[in-house]
Amino acid sequence: MIFRYSDGYYPPAPVVEVTLISAAEDTHVGPLRGFVDSGADGTIIPLAYLEELGAPVTAQMLIRSWWGERREVLMYLVDVQIGNLVLPGIQVVGDELADEIVVGRDILNRFRVVLDGPRGMIEISAAT
Repeated sequence: MIFRYSDGYYPPAPVVEVTLISAAEDTHVGPLRGFVDSGADGTIIPLAYLEELGAPVTAQMLIRSWWGERREVLMYLVDVQIGNLVLPGIQVVGDELADEIVVGRDILNRFRVVLDGPRGMIEISAAT
């Protein structure tokens, strides 16, 4: 799948279409825009989406931002769909302060990802 970079960031940034799925509740939220961040260890989801989905809490963790601040967060279990590719059982960070989805390496490392900055496109495909 090919997605266009978003001009809503400066400089333009790679974004993908994300749908969150709860297998237990047979519900979904999305499609939503997800900011692709290869520097993020994990995927961060605004808490409102996870609550709407009824996603189960799996753990409590301490995370650290790139500025060094630490805070406790809850982890949630969801299936994550990017375009037409579905990853079942992904633990994501629920963030009550976030206003956007951040797609981190926990998801990106499961795919073949090509960032084409000059063309303003990101291509995501199943790993072969």
